[in-house]
Amino acid sequence: MAADRYGEKTALSFMGSETSFRDLEARANSVANVLVDNGVEPDDRVGLYIPNTDQFPEAYFGVIKAGSIPVPLNLRMDPSTLEFVLEDGNVDHMIASPLLAGGMDTDDGRIIPPTDLAERAGVSNVYVSAVTDDSVIDYSAAVADAATEFETVPRAFDDVVCQPYTSGTTGKPKGVLLTHENLLSTIEAYAKGGIAVDPDNSIALVLPLFHIYALNAIQGTFLYNGATMHMVPRPDPQMLLQTLSEKEVTNFAGVPALFTMMWQEYRENPEAYDLSSLEDVICAAAPLADDTRRTIEEAWGVPMVEGWGMTETGPAGTVEPARGVRKSAGCIGPVLRNVDLRLVDPDSRETRISTEQLEPYPDEDIDFEDEEQVTGEIAIRGPTVFEGYYNRPEKNEAVFDDEGWFYTEDIARVDEDGYFWMVDRADDMIIAGGHNIYPAEIEDALYDHPDIAEAAVVAAPHEVKGEAPVAFVVPEPDADLAEDEIRSFALERVATYAHPRRVFVVDELPRSATQKVQRFKLEAEVEERLEGSLESSDEEL
Repeated sequence: MAADRYGEKTALSFMGSETSFRDLEARANSVANVLVDNGVEPDDRVGLYIPNTDQFPEAYFGVIKAGSIPVPLNLRMDPSTLEFVLEDGNVDHMIASPLLAGGMDTDDGRIIPPTDLAERAGVSNVYVSAVTDDSVIDYSAAVADAATEFETVPRAFDDVVCQPYTSGTTGKPKGVLLTHENLLSTIEAYAKGGIAVDPDNSIALVLPLFHIYALNAIQGTFLYNGATMHMVPRPDPQMLLQTLSEKEVTNFAGVPALFTMMWQEYRENPEAYDLSSLEDVICAAAPLADDTRRTIEEAWGVPMVEGWGMTETGPAGTVEPARGVRKSAGCIGPVLRNVDLRLVDPDSRETRISTEQLEPYPDEDIDFEDEEQVTGEIAIRGPTVFEGYYNRPEKNEAVFDDEGWFYTEDIARVDEDGYFWMVDRADDMIIAGGHNIYPAEIEDALYDHPDIAEAAVVAAPHEVKGEAPVAFVVPEPDADLAEDEIRSFALERVATYAHPRRVFVVDELPRSATQKVQRFKLEAEVEERLEGSLESSDEEL
């Protein structure tokens, strides 16, 4: 940790309370003492059932100091999935927030109390305040009574330090084994080529800390470099804008849906917020509509950048620089330092483009007009790439090759500047009558419509073509969208075979905890709406 370097400087703030680097170190030491006193040993898994509060950093670093492995729990998972994660991860100790002691009702459903979850999953040791149960350790009292000094348990560079779980959108969640080397190499990669952070910087953190981007790209990078982290408990646009304005925040990272809400609030009350302190804004998880991005950049006077990474990469991969060559929305930038990346044929894994062909300048023999040559599945290798999935030997064999390349199933293309562009997930690709269609291309076209706030495209069964695209759209406030008009609009902008055969207007899109669209839910909804397959008559306009 950074206590020796930054001492009394503020490490984080939460709801009016500030914690210095020295105090954060002391709190983490106390947590480590409590865990060791209660039988936690090196390599034991410790669940973190904590929302974005100042308890999370102290618990996370305390677990690591004890030589054990934190397992951040996705609070938006249903109880059965959380039970699976705890059992799959061999978690026998769980630190929980007192805010969840009696459970909590949210827009995404009910978060069950930690004691109930522990009982379901067979977790023997629960640490939570404000619970009158003899089998539960009072977290606050125990930490307050514990010593504030602790000799960190020695660990090797290649020992596992953290075990976050994938979101489980395409199956059961998988535990991702990240080492000390993975996390520190990611921080180094960002510092050298993506997110230059120093002690004068500060960031407003609202993205969930159980997700790798907030956990390491933000918390890890900013605290390691002595910057201040202002924790915002929920994605409230007014609260976020007030934090940016009143705290004179220099950096912010959000997701498209959050930026859309913030912009809607800002354009109604531009005089209420002073965002002149902002230096960099990062859009994570998915590309923002280009016109929204440009409007925000102009109004706030700050560059917005995008990047690509995964839980499995710590999450280093690519980042679009805030200065220099600037591209439109959807560009994820060049490869970061310490990272080897190549584009391969998704079926044969034959290399199409390698990092060596792009640095320091793209080779002259690359034909950037040849879409197939410059598009492919991302394969990545290097010190940021995880060790493998926990207790998943068959899956590990499938995603790694003998040379250490990890095959991501993400599809990207590269341009003549060596900048990558996200295309889609390989498993999201729609094959309509032999044509490969990437939903993101259709979504980009739909976002050009002035009355469409959000769009998502998925496959629907088709009686002749096997499958074909359909679209779900969320209208702008007070807009009135007609299906045929939207289909005609799309047909003018995409290939005939790629236009959406049906358009469904909805109030909102289902999203995960990190605000990614949950396509599997839309696919299930399509089946219910169509009550069968698309017919040839659905081709007509």
